[in-house]
Amino acid sequence: MLIRRLAILTALGVAGLATAAQPAFADRTTPTPGAGGNTISITVTGTGVRGGSGGQGGTQTVSTPVPCMYIQSMTGKEYYEWVENGGTMGRGPNGDTIDPYPGYEKYKDDDKGHWYGGMCSSESFGDDLDAFFKYSDAWFAEHRGVYVPAGGTPPIPPVPPEILRNVAFDALTVPAPRLDWNPKHTGDAATLVNLDTWVWLQDRATNYYVEASVNSMVGRISARVDADLTGMTVSAPNADTVTCPNAGVPYAPGATGQCALTFNKASAGGGTSPVTAKTNWHTTWSSNPGGPQGDTPEQLDPAPGTTNIRVIEVQVPNR
Repeated sequence: MLIRRLAILTALGVAGLATAAQPAFADRTTPTPGAGGNTISITVTGTGVRGGSGGQGGTQTVSTPVPCMYIQSMTGKEYYEWVENGGTMGRGPNGDTIDPYPGYEKYKDDDKGHWYGGMCSSESFGDDLDAFFKYSDAWFAEHRGVYVPAGGTPPIPPVPPEILRNVAFDALTVPAPRLDWNPKHTGDAATLVNLDTWVWLQDRATNYYVEASVNSMVGRISARVDADLTGMTVSAPNADTVTCPNAGVPYAPGATGQCALTFNKASAGGGTSPVTAKTNWHTTWSSNPGGPQGDTPEQLDPAPGTTNIRVIEVQVPNR
């Protein structure tokens, strides 16, 4: 993994990590408060957050790596004295000399506030270092040093919407499918062999969402992932598998539905039969700013749920 800092020195080993391209003030830097290394805190909220439910929101705070962020460096006084004594910001990716931070003279007597300089990590890019250098070069060109007076809030640069999308997707959960059914034999709730058994999801919510957001230097930015139920597959060892286009329809006299199992034999030993339901979901995402973005790169694949149903035969006496 490579770390790039906007910078004085040209190379430095930090905790076994290779560093490249101007690691600035490396002997004096500390992570931005509220962040660890190149991670930031992101708020996730929505009906799909664990603890939420259909129509009710849950909220969590998660930390996630970002490609580039700001780290604390010299005080205003230290930086002014360093520049005036011949210190330079090194050279940019094109070999051009980097000018001192604009307006640095205003803070020449401030020994409490600090400059914050950029740091980029290749962790989010895997082995694609060309993409990392292209991204970080553009980032450094757009994000110069930021001065934060004592007690001020450290700067958080805009976070790529894809990172917020991934955080929202990872936080998205849907309920484990639990089935209800009909008919139910009086006393033991058993259904019957060779008779259509209606099944439906007890949780009737068919849409869940999660929104991930962070307050940055340009205001609040966010990404939202929506999951829509597209159907479910229901199977049992003593019945043919059925695919249902929705969550099933709760049984009522006169109702119609397309989700029914027909058991071909009773449960073994007077026990129950495991009925497995696997729900299917379609996930899309949007960003603010940016609007709708289409399907997520991955689709939700929740674990199936099992409902144990007793299946019996009705004995008809001979006459």
